[in-house]
Amino acid sequence: MRSTVVAILLALQPASPQHDAMVVERSRVGPVSIGGSAEAIYREFADRARLIDLKLEGHLSPALELKLFGSQLVASIVAEIAPANNQLVVTRINVIDPSLRTREGVGVGSTYEQLRAQYPVDWVGRGEGGMFARVDKLGISFQLDTSGPIPLWSIREPDKVPGDVRVVRMMLTR
Repeated sequence: MRSTVVAILLALQPASPQHDAMVVERSRVGPVSIGGSAEAIYREFADRARLIDLKLEGHLSPALELKLFGSQLVASIVAEIAPANNQLVVTRINVIDPSLRTREGVGVGSTYEQLRAQYPVDWVGRGEGGMFARVDKLGISFQLDTSGPIPLWSIREPDKVPGDVRVVRMMLTR
């Protein structure tokens, strides 16, 4: 009887902000969405959000560094923010936590081969200080690990990227 009461109480608890299954999809990761209010996201993540400056190209570049769990040492998501319509809104989302994945299971730590098996890669190229494989269908640029023995910087064709190269970050854009 007691275990039944505990089970009912647990089922009635509201979902936590980390959402049990935060999925990376076009323009959003769980409650964090491009165009969404930075203030609302800051409130939702409470003591797990921190305002930072990315200093992109030497300019003030504010962002919200978000942790999914309170004891976490590093951020899971970095949401870049900018002013729009008299408020701050999310303009890009960077996913760095390997537990966050697309519906098809692709995320940080996936191989390029796994990425290509699930999505058509529209282009590969340099930008934002890294090497990216772009999937326009998702609005996601998958940053590739360039520390391996094969120099990726000169590759411009998606089918030339070695399959064992790993994804190190996902950048969601509009």
